[in-house]
Amino acid sequence: MSMTSEDPGTDGAVDLHALANQQQPQTAVERFARQQSQLDRAPAERAGYYRDLIPLSSPSEGEQYAFEVDLDACSGCKACVAACHNLNGLDEHETWRSVGMLHGGTVELPILQHVTTACHHCLEPGCLAGCPVLAYEKDPLTGIVRHLDDQCIGCRYCMLMCPYDVPQYNERLGIVRKCDMCHHRLAAGEAPACVQACPTHAIRIRLVDQQTIVEESEANLFLPGSAEPGQTLPTTLYRTRRPLPRNLLPADYYAAKAQHGHLPLVFMLVLTQMSVGAFVAGQNHWLSAMGIEAAAVSASRPAHLWAALAMGLLGMLAAVLHLGRPQFAFRAVLGMRSSWLSREIFAFGGFALAAALYAATGWSASAASHTSPTFWSTAIGPIASLSGLLAIFCSVMVYAATGRPFWSVGPTTARFLLTAAVLGLPASLLVGLLALAINDPQEINSVLKGPGQLWFRWLILLATAKLALELSVFRHLRQKQHTPLKRTALLLLGELGHVAVQRFFFAVVGGILLPAILLAEAHVAGPAGYSPWFVLIAAALMFIVLLVGELMERYLFFAAVIAPKMPGVPGA
Repeated sequence: MSMTSEDPGTDGAVDLHALANQQQPQTAVERFARQQSQLDRAPAERAGYYRDLIPLSSPSEGEQYAFEVDLDACSGCKACVAACHNLNGLDEHETWRSVGMLHGGTVELPILQHVTTACHHCLEPGCLAGCPVLAYEKDPLTGIVRHLDDQCIGCRYCMLMCPYDVPQYNERLGIVRKCDMCHHRLAAGEAPACVQACPTHAIRIRLVDQQTIVEESEANLFLPGSAEPGQTLPTTLYRTRRPLPRNLLPADYYAAKAQHGHLPLVFMLVLTQMSVGAFVAGQNHWLSAMGIEAAAVSASRPAHLWAALAMGLLGMLAAVLHLGRPQFAFRAVLGMRSSWLSREIFAFGGFALAAALYAATGWSASAASHTSPTFWSTAIGPIASLSGLLAIFCSVMVYAATGRPFWSVGPTTARFLLTAAVLGLPASLLVGLLALAINDPQEINSVLKGPGQLWFRWLILLATAKLALELSVFRHLRQKQHTPLKRTALLLLGELGHVAVQRFFFAVVGGILLPAILLAEAHVAGPAGYSPWFVLIAAALMFIVLLVGELMERYLFFAAVIAPKMPGVPGA
Protein backbone atom coordinates (compact mmCIF):
# COMPACT_ATOMS: atom_id res chain seq x y z
CA MET A 1 0.00 0.00 0.00
CA SER A 2 1.42 3.38 -0.99
CA MET A 3 1.44 5.88 1.88
CA THR A 4 0.30 9.13 0.16
CA SER A 5 -1.93 11.98 1.17
CA GLU A 6 -3.65 14.83 -0.65
CA ASP A 7 -2.22 18.25 0.09
CA PRO A 8 -5.06 20.82 0.08
CA GLY A 9 -2.74 23.36 -1.52
CA THR A 10 -1.75 21.19 -4.48
CA ASP A 11 -3.35 18.97 -7.06
CA GLY A 12 -0.88 15.98 -6.62
CA ALA A 13 -0.17 13.37 -3.99
CA VAL A 14 2.58 13.75 -1.42
CA ASP A 15 4.92 10.82 -0.56
CA LEU A 16 4.92 10.50 3.20
CA HIS A 17 8.19 8.47 3.10
CA ALA A 18 9.93 11.37 1.37
CA LEU A 19 8.62 13.79 4.00
CA ALA A 20 9.80 11.46 6.79
CA ASN A 21 13.27 11.24 5.26
CA GLN A 22 13.48 15.00 5.16
CA GLN A 23 12.44 15.35 8.81
CA GLN A 24 14.96 12.90 10.35
CA PRO A 25 18.47 11.74 9.38
CA GLN A 26 18.91 8.23 8.06
CA THR A 27 21.16 5.63 9.61
CA ALA A 28 24.24 4.43 7.78
CA VAL A 29 22.47 1.20 6.83
CA GLU A 30 19.46 3.09 5.44
CA ARG A 31 21.68 5.38 3.37
CA PHE A 32 23.59 2.36 2.08
CA ALA A 33 20.35 0.60 1.14
CA ARG A 34 19.14 3.67 -0.79
CA GLN A 35 22.46 3.89 -2.64
CA GLN A 36 22.21 0.23 -3.55
CA SER A 37 18.70 0.74 -4.88
CA GLN A 38 19.91 3.57 -7.07
CA LEU A 39 22.82 1.49 -8.36
CA ASP A 40 20.49 -1.41 -9.06
CA ARG A 41 18.45 0.92 -11.28
CA ALA A 42 21.65 2.04 -13.01
CA PRO A 43 24.03 -0.97 -13.12
CA ALA A 44 26.49 0.81 -15.40
CA GLU A 45 27.36 3.22 -12.60
CA ARG A 46 28.18 0.49 -10.07
CA ALA A 47 31.77 -0.14 -11.23
CA GLY A 48 32.65 3.53 -11.17
CA TYR A 49 31.04 3.96 -7.77
CA TYR A 50 33.21 1.30 -6.13
CA ARG A 51 36.37 2.19 -8.04
CA ASP A 52 36.39 5.40 -6.02
CA LEU A 53 37.25 3.20 -3.03
CA ILE A 54 40.39 1.69 -4.57
CA PRO A 55 43.43 3.24 -6.30
CA LEU A 56 43.10 3.89 -10.01
CA SER A 57 46.66 2.70 -10.61
CA SER A 58 48.83 -0.16 -9.44
CA PRO A 59 51.59 0.42 -6.87
CA SER A 60 54.82 1.81 -8.26
CA GLU A 61 58.27 1.05 -6.88
CA GLY A 62 58.42 1.70 -3.15
CA GLU A 63 54.63 1.66 -2.80
CA GLN A 64 52.07 -0.95 -1.80
CA TYR A 65 48.37 -1.37 -1.15
CA ALA A 66 47.10 -0.64 2.37
CA PHE A 67 43.79 -0.32 4.18
CA GLU A 68 42.71 3.17 5.18
CA VAL A 69 40.14 3.44 7.96
CA ASP A 70 38.20 6.64 8.61
CA LEU A 71 37.54 6.43 12.34
CA ASP A 72 35.04 9.27 12.14
CA ALA A 73 32.92 7.28 9.69
CA CYS A 74 33.08 3.82 11.34
CA SER A 75 29.75 3.13 13.06
CA GLY A 76 30.56 -0.37 14.33
CA CYS A 77 27.79 -1.99 12.27
CA LYS A 78 30.01 -5.00 11.36
CA ALA A 79 28.83 -5.08 7.76
CA CYS A 80 32.51 -5.46 6.84
CA VAL A 81 32.79 -8.53 9.09
CA ALA A 82 29.73 -10.19 7.53
CA ALA A 83 30.84 -9.42 3.98
CA CYS A 84 34.34 -10.79 4.57
CA HIS A 85 32.92 -13.92 6.17
CA ASN A 86 30.45 -14.61 3.36
CA LEU A 87 32.65 -13.81 0.37
CA ASN A 88 35.61 -15.85 1.64
CA GLY A 89 33.49 -18.81 2.75
CA LEU A 90 34.78 -18.77 6.33
CA ASP A 91 33.69 -21.27 8.95
CA GLU A 92 31.28 -20.29 11.70
CA HIS A 93 33.83 -19.12 14.28
CA GLU A 94 36.45 -17.92 11.79
CA THR A 95 36.85 -14.16 11.29
CA TRP A 96 39.39 -12.30 9.21
CA ARG A 97 38.04 -8.85 10.11
CA SER A 98 36.76 -7.69 13.47
CA VAL A 99 35.33 -4.56 15.05
CA GLY A 100 36.54 -3.37 18.44
CA MET A 101 36.09 -0.28 20.58
CA LEU A 102 38.22 2.43 22.12
CA HIS A 103 36.93 4.48 25.02
CA GLY A 104 38.21 7.35 27.10
CA GLY A 105 37.61 11.03 27.68
CA THR A 106 35.96 12.43 30.80
CA VAL A 107 32.67 11.96 32.62
CA GLU A 108 31.43 15.19 31.08
CA LEU A 109 32.68 14.30 27.59
CA PRO A 110 33.12 10.52 27.19
CA ILE A 111 34.52 9.18 23.93
CA LEU A 112 33.52 5.87 22.35
CA GLN A 113 35.28 5.00 19.09
CA HIS A 114 34.59 1.92 16.96
CA VAL A 115 37.59 0.42 15.14
CA THR A 116 37.49 -2.06 12.28
CA THR A 117 40.65 -4.15 11.92
CA ALA A 118 42.05 -6.86 9.67
CA CYS A 119 45.51 -7.89 8.48
CA HIS A 120 47.79 -4.86 8.24
CA HIS A 121 49.98 -6.35 5.47
CA CYS A 122 53.09 -5.24 7.34
CA LEU A 123 56.37 -4.30 5.74
CA GLU A 124 58.16 -6.85 7.95
CA PRO A 125 55.44 -9.40 8.76
CA GLY A 126 56.04 -11.42 11.90
CA CYS A 127 53.95 -14.25 10.50
CA LEU A 128 56.19 -14.52 7.45
CA ALA A 129 59.44 -14.35 9.43
CA GLY A 130 58.32 -16.99 11.93
CA CYS A 131 56.72 -19.54 9.60
CA PRO A 132 58.86 -22.71 9.54
CA VAL A 133 57.39 -23.97 6.24
CA LEU A 134 57.43 -20.73 4.17
CA ALA A 135 53.63 -20.66 4.01
CA TYR A 136 53.58 -16.84 3.75
CA GLU A 137 54.66 -14.57 0.95
CA LYS A 138 54.64 -10.80 0.51
CA ASP A 139 53.75 -9.90 -3.05
CA PRO A 140 56.61 -7.76 -4.40
CA LEU A 141 54.22 -5.75 -6.62
CA THR A 142 51.24 -5.11 -4.34
CA GLY A 143 52.76 -5.61 -0.87
CA ILE A 144 49.87 -7.91 0.09
CA VAL A 145 50.87 -10.62 2.59
CA ARG A 146 49.28 -13.87 1.45
CA HIS A 147 49.03 -17.22 3.20
CA LEU A 148 49.69 -20.35 1.13
CA ASP A 149 47.14 -22.80 2.49
CA ASP A 150 48.60 -25.84 0.74
CA GLN A 151 52.01 -25.26 2.34
CA CYS A 152 50.73 -24.82 5.91
CA ILE A 153 51.21 -27.62 8.48
CA GLY A 154 49.09 -25.98 11.20
CA CYS A 155 51.90 -25.33 13.72
CA ARG A 156 50.24 -22.00 14.68
CA TYR A 157 53.56 -20.29 15.34
CA CYS A 158 52.48 -17.39 13.11
CA MET A 159 49.66 -16.75 15.58
CA LEU A 160 52.28 -16.18 18.29
CA MET A 161 54.50 -14.07 16.05
CA CYS A 162 51.76 -11.67 14.88
CA PRO A 163 51.28 -8.87 17.46
CA TYR A 164 47.83 -8.04 16.07
CA ASP A 165 46.05 -11.43 16.42
CA VAL A 166 45.49 -11.69 12.66
CA PRO A 167 46.11 -15.35 11.62
CA GLN A 168 43.19 -17.59 12.56
CA TYR A 169 43.41 -21.36 13.07
CA ASN A 170 40.80 -23.46 11.27
CA GLU A 171 40.12 -26.65 13.24
CA ARG A 172 38.32 -28.32 10.34
CA LEU A 173 41.17 -27.84 7.87
CA GLY A 174 44.04 -28.05 10.37
CA ILE A 175 45.69 -24.92 8.96
CA VAL A 176 45.92 -21.19 9.61
CA ARG A 177 44.22 -18.66 7.31
CA LYS A 178 44.08 -14.87 7.12
CA CYS A 179 42.94 -11.81 5.19
CA ASP A 180 44.55 -11.41 1.76
CA MET A 181 42.89 -8.06 0.97
CA CYS A 182 40.70 -9.91 -1.59
CA HIS A 183 43.67 -9.71 -3.96
CA HIS A 184 41.75 -11.46 -6.73
CA ARG A 185 39.13 -8.69 -6.65
CA LEU A 186 41.75 -5.94 -6.65
CA ALA A 187 43.41 -7.57 -9.66
CA ALA A 188 40.07 -7.32 -11.48
CA GLY A 189 39.56 -3.65 -10.50
CA GLU A 190 36.97 -4.42 -7.80
CA ALA A 191 36.95 -3.34 -4.18
CA PRO A 192 37.54 -5.95 -1.44
CA ALA A 193 34.46 -7.33 0.27
CA CYS A 194 34.85 -5.27 3.44
CA VAL A 195 35.42 -2.07 1.47
CA GLN A 196 32.41 -2.64 -0.76
CA ALA A 197 30.09 -3.57 2.12
CA CYS A 198 30.87 -0.65 4.43
CA PRO A 199 27.77 1.61 4.40
CA THR A 200 29.74 4.69 5.48
CA HIS A 201 32.80 4.17 3.25
CA ALA A 202 34.94 3.98 6.39
CA ILE A 203 37.29 1.50 4.70
CA ARG A 204 39.26 2.20 1.53
CA ILE A 205 42.32 0.87 -0.25
CA ARG A 206 45.13 3.35 -0.64
CA LEU A 207 48.65 3.40 -2.04
CA VAL A 208 51.22 4.07 0.69
CA ASP A 209 54.90 4.88 0.47
CA GLN A 210 56.83 2.18 2.33
CA GLN A 211 59.58 4.54 3.47
CA THR A 212 56.94 6.86 4.94
CA ILE A 213 55.53 3.93 6.93
CA VAL A 214 58.99 3.26 8.35
CA GLU A 215 59.46 6.91 9.31
CA GLU A 216 56.02 7.24 10.90
CA SER A 217 56.59 4.11 12.99
CA GLU A 218 59.25 6.00 14.96
CA ALA A 219 56.51 8.00 16.70
CA ASN A 220 54.62 4.84 17.84
CA LEU A 221 51.32 6.46 16.79
CA PHE A 222 49.63 3.51 15.13
CA LEU A 223 46.48 2.99 17.22
CA PRO A 224 45.94 3.43 20.99
CA GLY A 225 46.27 0.15 22.87
CA SER A 226 47.83 -1.81 20.01
CA ALA A 227 51.35 -3.19 19.76
CA GLU A 228 54.10 -0.74 18.85
CA PRO A 229 54.38 -0.46 15.04
CA GLY A 230 58.18 -0.75 15.03
CA GLN A 231 57.90 -4.50 15.56
CA THR A 232 56.38 -5.38 12.15
CA LEU A 233 55.71 -1.97 10.49
CA PRO A 234 51.94 -2.28 9.83
CA THR A 235 50.65 -0.28 6.85
CA THR A 236 46.99 0.31 7.78
CA LEU A 237 46.20 4.02 8.00
CA TYR A 238 43.80 5.16 10.74
CA ARG A 239 42.48 8.67 10.05
CA THR A 240 40.43 11.05 12.18
CA ARG A 241 39.69 14.76 12.08
CA ARG A 242 38.99 14.90 15.80
CA PRO A 243 41.57 15.21 18.60
CA LEU A 244 41.63 11.93 20.48
CA PRO A 245 41.92 12.03 24.29
CA ARG A 246 45.21 10.87 25.76
CA ASN A 247 43.48 8.23 27.92
CA LEU A 248 41.86 6.46 24.95
CA LEU A 249 42.24 2.71 25.52
CA PRO A 250 40.72 -0.51 24.13
CA ALA A 251 37.42 -1.45 25.75
CA ASP A 252 38.94 -4.81 26.78
CA TYR A 253 42.24 -3.32 27.99
CA TYR A 254 41.80 -4.41 31.61
CA ALA A 255 40.60 -7.90 30.74
CA ALA A 256 43.04 -10.71 31.55
CA LYS A 257 42.01 -13.93 29.84
CA ALA A 258 43.86 -17.26 29.96
CA GLN A 259 45.42 -18.29 26.66
CA HIS A 260 45.57 -21.69 24.98
CA GLY A 261 47.57 -24.19 27.05
CA HIS A 262 49.22 -25.98 24.06
CA LEU A 263 49.53 -29.29 25.92
CA PRO A 264 51.64 -31.04 23.23
CA LEU A 265 54.17 -28.22 23.48
CA VAL A 266 54.06 -28.43 27.28
CA PHE A 267 55.17 -32.08 27.14
CA MET A 268 57.66 -31.40 24.35
CA LEU A 269 59.48 -28.64 26.24
CA VAL A 270 59.53 -30.41 29.60
CA LEU A 271 60.62 -33.81 28.27
CA THR A 272 63.31 -32.50 25.93
CA GLN A 273 64.75 -30.23 28.63
CA MET A 274 64.72 -33.11 31.10
CA SER A 275 66.56 -35.22 28.54
CA VAL A 276 69.26 -32.59 28.08
CA GLY A 277 69.58 -32.17 31.85
CA ALA A 278 69.96 -35.93 32.30
CA PHE A 279 72.72 -36.10 29.67
CA VAL A 280 74.59 -33.20 31.27
CA ALA A 281 74.18 -34.67 34.77
CA GLY A 282 75.37 -38.08 33.56
CA GLN A 283 78.72 -36.97 32.20
CA ASN A 284 81.62 -39.11 33.43
CA HIS A 285 83.57 -36.21 34.87
CA TRP A 286 80.57 -35.07 36.93
CA LEU A 287 80.04 -38.55 38.32
CA SER A 288 83.71 -39.04 39.09
CA ALA A 289 83.92 -35.65 40.76
CA MET A 290 81.09 -36.62 43.09
CA GLY A 291 82.86 -39.82 44.14
CA ILE A 292 80.75 -42.46 42.40
CA GLU A 293 82.79 -45.58 41.93
CA ALA A 294 83.59 -46.84 38.43
CA ALA A 295 81.65 -50.04 38.98
CA ALA A 296 78.50 -48.15 39.89
CA VAL A 297 78.95 -45.88 36.89
CA SER A 298 79.40 -48.84 34.57
CA ALA A 299 76.32 -50.62 35.94
CA SER A 300 73.93 -47.69 35.53
CA ARG A 301 75.41 -45.91 32.49
CA PRO A 302 73.59 -47.79 29.67
CA ALA A 303 70.23 -47.53 31.44
CA HIS A 304 70.83 -43.85 32.19
CA LEU A 305 71.78 -42.95 28.63
CA TRP A 306 68.95 -44.86 26.98
CA ALA A 307 66.40 -43.48 29.46
CA ALA A 308 67.60 -39.92 28.78
CA LEU A 309 67.41 -40.53 25.03
CA ALA A 310 63.90 -41.96 25.35
CA MET A 311 62.76 -38.84 27.22
CA GLY A 312 64.04 -36.59 24.43
CA LEU A 313 62.52 -38.66 21.62
CA LEU A 314 59.18 -38.82 23.44
CA GLY A 315 59.19 -35.04 23.78
CA MET A 316 59.91 -34.56 20.07
CA LEU A 317 57.09 -36.95 19.22
CA ALA A 318 54.72 -34.95 21.44
CA ALA A 319 55.49 -31.81 19.41
CA VAL A 320 54.15 -33.48 16.26
CA LEU A 321 50.75 -33.86 17.96
CA HIS A 322 50.52 -30.07 18.05
CA LEU A 323 50.38 -29.84 14.26
CA GLY A 324 47.12 -29.54 12.38
CA ARG A 325 48.62 -31.55 9.51
CA PRO A 326 51.32 -33.75 11.10
CA GLN A 327 51.81 -35.74 7.88
CA PHE A 328 53.67 -32.73 6.49
CA ALA A 329 55.93 -32.21 9.53
CA PHE A 330 59.00 -32.85 7.36
CA ARG A 331 58.55 -29.36 5.87
CA ALA A 332 59.29 -27.70 9.19
CA VAL A 333 62.97 -27.03 8.46
CA LEU A 334 62.34 -24.96 5.32
CA GLY A 335 62.39 -21.67 7.22
CA MET A 336 65.90 -21.98 8.65
CA ARG A 337 66.88 -18.51 7.37
CA SER A 338 64.37 -16.63 9.50
CA SER A 339 62.31 -18.95 11.72
CA TRP A 340 63.52 -19.90 15.20
CA LEU A 341 61.03 -22.75 15.12
CA SER A 342 62.84 -24.31 12.16
CA ARG A 343 66.15 -23.80 13.96
CA GLU A 344 64.78 -25.44 17.10
CA ILE A 345 63.64 -28.49 15.14
CA PHE A 346 67.00 -28.76 13.38
CA ALA A 347 68.90 -28.36 16.68
CA PHE A 348 66.88 -31.04 18.44
CA GLY A 349 67.45 -33.33 15.45
CA GLY A 350 71.19 -32.86 15.92
CA PHE A 351 70.85 -33.47 19.66
CA ALA A 352 68.91 -36.69 19.06
CA LEU A 353 71.61 -37.96 16.70
CA ALA A 354 74.46 -37.13 19.09
CA ALA A 355 72.53 -38.55 22.06
CA ALA A 356 71.82 -41.80 20.19
CA LEU A 357 75.52 -42.18 19.35
CA TYR A 358 76.45 -41.47 22.95
CA ALA A 359 73.96 -44.07 24.22
CA ALA A 360 75.27 -46.61 21.72
CA THR A 361 78.88 -46.09 22.84
CA GLY A 362 77.81 -46.44 26.47
CA TRP A 363 76.02 -49.67 25.70
CA SER A 364 78.95 -51.09 23.73
CA ALA A 365 81.37 -50.19 26.53
CA SER A 366 79.12 -51.94 29.05
CA ALA A 367 78.83 -54.99 26.81
CA ALA A 368 82.64 -55.12 26.64
CA SER A 369 82.81 -54.85 30.47
CA HIS A 370 84.73 -51.57 30.36
CA THR A 371 84.64 -49.89 33.76
CA SER A 372 86.30 -46.74 32.47
CA PRO A 373 84.95 -44.40 29.78
CA THR A 374 86.02 -45.15 26.23
CA PHE A 375 87.47 -42.57 23.86
CA TRP A 376 84.19 -42.32 21.91
CA SER A 377 82.00 -41.86 24.97
CA THR A 378 84.42 -39.23 26.28
CA ALA A 379 84.30 -37.38 22.94
CA ILE A 380 80.60 -37.75 22.08
CA GLY A 381 79.26 -37.09 25.59
CA PRO A 382 80.15 -33.37 25.66
CA ILE A 383 78.95 -33.00 22.06
CA ALA A 384 75.54 -34.46 23.00
CA SER A 385 75.29 -32.18 26.03
CA LEU A 386 76.33 -29.04 24.12
CA SER A 387 73.97 -29.79 21.24
CA GLY A 388 71.16 -30.21 23.77
CA LEU A 389 71.95 -26.87 25.39
CA LEU A 390 71.99 -25.26 21.95
CA ALA A 391 68.55 -26.75 21.25
CA ILE A 392 67.25 -25.33 24.54
CA PHE A 393 68.57 -21.90 23.51
CA CYS A 394 66.61 -22.22 20.24
CA SER A 395 63.52 -23.09 22.29
CA VAL A 396 64.06 -19.91 24.30
CA MET A 397 64.27 -17.81 21.14
CA VAL A 398 61.12 -19.39 19.68
CA TYR A 399 59.15 -17.62 22.39
CA ALA A 400 61.34 -14.58 23.00
CA ALA A 401 61.02 -13.67 19.30
CA THR A 402 57.29 -13.05 19.80
CA GLY A 403 58.05 -9.91 21.82
CA ARG A 404 55.80 -10.87 24.75
CA PRO A 405 57.24 -9.57 28.06
CA PHE A 406 56.45 -12.78 29.97
CA TRP A 407 58.57 -14.68 27.43
CA SER A 408 61.56 -12.32 27.39
CA VAL A 409 65.01 -13.83 26.83
CA GLY A 410 66.47 -13.63 30.35
CA PRO A 411 63.64 -15.14 32.42
CA THR A 412 62.79 -17.73 29.76
CA THR A 413 66.42 -18.87 29.52
CA ALA A 414 66.62 -19.24 33.30
CA ARG A 415 63.26 -21.02 33.39
CA PHE A 416 64.20 -23.58 30.71
CA LEU A 417 67.70 -24.28 32.05
CA LEU A 418 66.42 -24.68 35.60
CA THR A 419 63.80 -27.14 34.35
CA ALA A 420 66.58 -29.15 32.72
CA ALA A 421 68.54 -29.19 35.97
CA VAL A 422 65.63 -29.75 38.36
CA LEU A 423 64.43 -32.75 36.35
CA GLY A 424 67.78 -33.98 35.01
CA LEU A 425 69.31 -34.51 38.47
CA PRO A 426 66.51 -36.64 40.01
CA ALA A 427 66.00 -38.53 36.73
CA SER A 428 69.69 -39.49 36.64
CA LEU A 429 69.64 -40.39 40.33
CA LEU A 430 66.52 -42.54 39.97
CA VAL A 431 67.91 -44.50 37.01
CA GLY A 432 71.17 -45.05 38.88
CA LEU A 433 69.36 -46.27 42.01
CA LEU A 434 67.19 -48.62 39.94
CA ALA A 435 70.31 -50.11 38.36
CA LEU A 436 71.88 -50.58 41.80
CA ALA A 437 68.67 -52.11 43.17
CA ILE A 438 68.86 -54.78 40.48
CA ASN A 439 72.60 -55.50 40.90
CA ASP A 440 73.40 -54.70 44.54
CA PRO A 441 70.68 -53.01 46.67
CA GLN A 442 73.07 -52.48 49.59
CA GLU A 443 75.08 -50.01 47.49
CA ILE A 444 72.11 -47.64 47.51
CA ASN A 445 72.92 -46.44 51.02
CA SER A 446 76.55 -45.84 50.10
CA VAL A 447 75.43 -43.62 47.20
CA LEU A 448 72.93 -41.86 49.46
CA LYS A 449 75.58 -41.08 52.11
CA GLY A 450 78.23 -40.16 49.52
CA PRO A 451 77.49 -38.36 46.23
CA GLY A 452 73.76 -38.30 46.97
CA GLN A 453 74.36 -35.69 49.67
CA LEU A 454 75.77 -33.28 47.10
CA TRP A 455 73.01 -34.03 44.58
CA PHE A 456 70.25 -33.33 47.10
CA ARG A 457 71.82 -30.05 48.16
CA TRP A 458 72.09 -28.95 44.54
CA LEU A 459 68.50 -30.01 43.87
CA ILE A 460 67.16 -28.01 46.82
CA LEU A 461 69.16 -24.97 45.70
CA LEU A 462 68.00 -25.20 42.07
CA ALA A 463 64.35 -25.86 42.97
CA THR A 464 64.36 -22.87 45.34
CA ALA A 465 65.87 -20.66 42.63
CA LYS A 466 63.20 -21.73 40.15
CA LEU A 467 60.42 -21.07 42.64
CA ALA A 468 61.85 -17.60 43.32
CA LEU A 469 61.95 -16.91 39.58
CA GLU A 470 58.33 -17.92 39.11
CA LEU A 471 57.15 -15.96 42.15
CA SER A 472 58.96 -12.83 40.96
CA VAL A 473 56.14 -12.06 38.51
CA PHE A 474 53.93 -11.08 41.45
CA ARG A 475 56.09 -8.03 42.16
CA HIS A 476 54.42 -6.41 39.14
CA LEU A 477 51.15 -6.21 41.11
CA ARG A 478 52.57 -3.09 42.73
CA GLN A 479 52.81 -1.28 39.39
CA LYS A 480 50.33 1.52 38.81
CA GLN A 481 50.10 0.82 35.10
CA HIS A 482 48.18 -2.23 33.91
CA THR A 483 51.17 -3.76 32.13
CA PRO A 484 51.13 -7.21 30.48
CA LEU A 485 53.19 -8.63 33.37
CA LYS A 486 50.74 -7.22 35.90
CA ARG A 487 47.89 -8.86 34.01
CA THR A 488 49.84 -12.13 34.04
CA ALA A 489 50.16 -11.87 37.83
CA LEU A 490 46.42 -11.19 38.11
CA LEU A 491 45.71 -14.25 35.98
CA LEU A 492 47.87 -16.40 38.27
CA LEU A 493 45.92 -15.10 41.26
CA GLY A 494 42.51 -15.35 39.62
CA GLU A 495 41.47 -17.58 36.74
CA LEU A 496 44.63 -19.71 36.88
CA GLY A 497 45.06 -19.52 40.64
CA HIS A 498 44.13 -23.14 41.33
CA VAL A 499 46.77 -24.38 38.86
CA ALA A 500 49.39 -22.01 40.27
CA VAL A 501 48.78 -23.20 43.85
CA GLN A 502 49.11 -26.83 42.82
CA ARG A 503 52.27 -26.07 40.84
CA PHE A 504 53.95 -24.40 43.84
CA PHE A 505 52.83 -27.25 46.15
CA PHE A 506 54.41 -29.90 43.90
CA ALA A 507 57.58 -27.82 43.54
CA VAL A 508 58.01 -27.47 47.31
CA VAL A 509 57.27 -31.15 48.04
CA GLY A 510 59.39 -32.56 45.20
CA GLY A 511 62.19 -30.02 45.12
CA ILE A 512 62.63 -29.16 48.80
CA LEU A 513 60.78 -31.45 51.23
CA LEU A 514 61.63 -34.92 49.82
CA PRO A 515 65.31 -34.10 49.09
CA ALA A 516 65.58 -32.70 52.62
CA ILE A 517 64.20 -35.94 54.07
CA LEU A 518 66.75 -38.01 52.14
CA LEU A 519 69.49 -35.54 52.98
CA ALA A 520 68.74 -35.80 56.72
CA GLU A 521 69.15 -39.59 56.83
CA ALA A 522 71.78 -39.54 59.57
CA HIS A 523 69.57 -37.41 61.83
CA VAL A 524 66.25 -39.11 61.09
CA ALA A 525 66.95 -42.80 60.45
CA GLY A 526 69.75 -43.33 62.96
CA PRO A 527 72.98 -45.34 62.49
CA ALA A 528 71.29 -48.06 60.41
CA GLY A 529 70.15 -45.55 57.79
CA TYR A 530 67.11 -45.77 55.56
CA SER A 531 66.00 -49.01 53.99
CA PRO A 532 67.29 -49.25 50.39
CA TRP A 533 63.73 -49.70 49.18
CA PHE A 534 62.54 -46.65 51.10
CA VAL A 535 65.25 -44.61 49.39
CA LEU A 536 64.24 -45.98 46.01
CA ILE A 537 60.54 -45.23 46.57
CA ALA A 538 61.32 -41.74 47.89
CA ALA A 539 63.53 -41.00 44.86
CA ALA A 540 60.82 -42.23 42.50
CA LEU A 541 58.17 -40.15 44.27
CA MET A 542 60.46 -37.12 44.20
CA PHE A 543 60.96 -37.47 40.44
CA ILE A 544 57.23 -37.95 39.72
CA VAL A 545 56.19 -34.99 41.88
CA LEU A 546 58.80 -32.75 40.27
CA LEU A 547 57.77 -33.85 36.79
CA VAL A 548 54.09 -33.10 37.45
CA GLY A 549 55.04 -29.73 38.91
CA GLU A 550 57.17 -28.80 35.90
CA LEU A 551 54.36 -29.79 33.52
CA MET A 552 52.05 -27.44 35.43
CA GLU A 553 54.65 -24.69 35.31
CA ARG A 554 54.98 -25.05 31.56
CA TYR A 555 51.18 -25.00 31.14
CA LEU A 556 51.13 -21.69 33.04
CA PHE A 557 53.95 -20.47 30.81
CA PHE A 558 51.52 -20.64 27.88
CA ALA A 559 48.20 -19.94 29.62
CA ALA A 560 49.28 -16.91 31.68
CA VAL A 561 51.03 -14.96 28.92
CA ILE A 562 49.25 -11.81 27.75
CA ALA A 563 48.94 -11.85 23.97
CA PRO A 564 49.04 -8.49 22.15
CA LYS A 565 46.04 -7.81 19.95
CA MET A 566 43.97 -5.09 18.33
CA PRO A 567 41.21 -3.37 20.37
CA GLY A 568 38.31 -5.66 21.22
CA VAL A 569 35.01 -5.34 23.02
CA PRO A 570 34.19 -5.88 26.72
CA GLY A 571 33.83 -9.56 27.61
CA ALA A 572 35.37 -10.79 24.35
